[in-house]
Amino acid sequence: MTTGRSGYTAAMRRFAPDQTDLFAPATPPPSSAPPARPPLEELAELLADLRVAESLPWPDLPAAMAAEYRVLGLARLAGEEGARLATAILDETERLFSAAE
Repeated sequence: MTTGRSGYTAAMRRFAPDQTDLFAPATPPPSSAPPARPPLEELAELLADLRVAESLPWPDLPAAMAAEYRVLGLARLAGEEGARLATAILDETERLFSAAE
């Protein structure tokens, strides 16, 4: 039932067709696409939305955390002004979390 000395049956292949080479050099992760809009514009719009909001715009905590990571990423791209906007956005988010408790 086995083929040769390898111990693999005819139905069991040694490598899967899509198996990557474990010893090949690591490929760099695909670069993320640049934002569709300028980061400062997106941050300013989010801040404006949060300032008028009376409740959290996200359905749950994981969605809020994902939005927070997005804000921090955009802030890194936008420099000092982006950092100021991100700080204000996180302050507004904290205000909304406090109101939800």
